[in-house]
Amino acid sequence: MFMLSQSSYSDKAYLAQLRMNVLKADFDRHQLPYERVSKRFEENFQPEHIYLINVDEVGTIGCIGIVEHKDLVELKNFYIEPSFQGNGVGRTVFQHVVEQYKEKREISLKIFKGSRAKTFYESFGFTVKEQNERVETMSLNQRVHT
Repeated sequence: MFMLSQSSYSDKAYLAQLRMNVLKADFDRHQLPYERVSKRFEENFQPEHIYLINVDEVGTIGCIGIVEHKDLVELKNFYIEPSFQGNGVGRTVFQHVVEQYKEKREISLKIFKGSRAKTFYESFGFTVKEQNERVETMSLNQRVHT
């Protein structure tokens, strides 16, 4: 069982390290200097949009960012501790979040090109709607407004 709880500024160091652990291969593949990605995280950290993923008897194993707009939701910063990846908890959390926002017209997220997470998101029906040299924006169109 898991629970999402609001993050705070006191979680910043943990979340910065988690991000580095999870995205290191992407940063390396795209030749992004660690100082640059760390600085970007520092400048853009908004705890009001980040939820810690807590698992009974284990504690915090990751996070997910959720930014709501009128008819769409942006998902960001979905990181699961590497030691907990592949056991289904990430899929359960993501499925819960997608279900929670099923009334929105669209759910979107961004991944690095070449990310191994792409097939995970595709398994939920997400498709690439935009891309540049480094990033792909994936989208799940939930319903059509008439």
